[in-house]
Amino acid sequence: MGTLLIGNRTVDRDRAREHARTYLSGGRSSYPSYDGYDADHASGPLVDADFLAPVLLNVSHLRVRTYAGLQRSRQKLQSILDAIPPDLGLEAAVTEDLLRLGELFAVVDHKQIHGAKGTVLAKVLHRKRPRFIPLYDEQVRRVYQDGDGAPVPPVEDRSWSEFMPLFATAVQRDLTAEWDFWTAIAADAEGPPITQLRALDIVAWWAGDSGRPRGVRRRRKTA
Repeated sequence: MGTLLIGNRTVDRDRAREHARTYLSGGRSSYPSYDGYDADHASGPLVDADFLAPVLLNVSHLRVRTYAGLQRSRQKLQSILDAIPPDLGLEAAVTEDLLRLGELFAVVDHKQIHGAKGTVLAKVLHRKRPRFIPLYDEQVRRVYQDGDGAPVPPVEDRSWSEFMPLFATAVQRDLTAEWDFWTAIAADAEGPPITQLRALDIVAWWAGDSGRPRGVRRRRKTA
């Protein structure tokens, strides 16, 4: 099947597909736990249970103060979510939609919520708009921000409200360029259905983790 470009990484398509199949078969991965979590209410209004979802995608530092801060931001987040059609896909998003994405992530700027950055909020909100809001974590960051040709190189003190539209635009390019590939991966889900955007995240995480020197953990404080 050749190679696949995601972010600034070129990966083998067959290996990417094999990883995704293994991930989506359950077992030790976050699938189906995250994707099936409180499924009856996942597409509805934000509820307290949504703020616990990041734990199922390996966020180990979710504290009581973080949970309480997310609760306090619920009304603001919901008002912005209400302006985003539930069936909107990132592949069809326009500038106005991406700006709303930035508005959502503004709630974690300037440490407004203790212990919550874009990683936590993305894992809360992806479930609410699974075709539009991309997931983000350290492994995905490497793919889109590290090395020559990175689509969104890190900038000191860039806010999450500025970063997320840029990141989503880069993901949008990869999503549309390989739409059939992501669709095929999504079809491999053996339990709760996933979107093409979630399929891309599974491969991006693998590509970022595969490129990390073993025994080295690096975190950036800025987007």
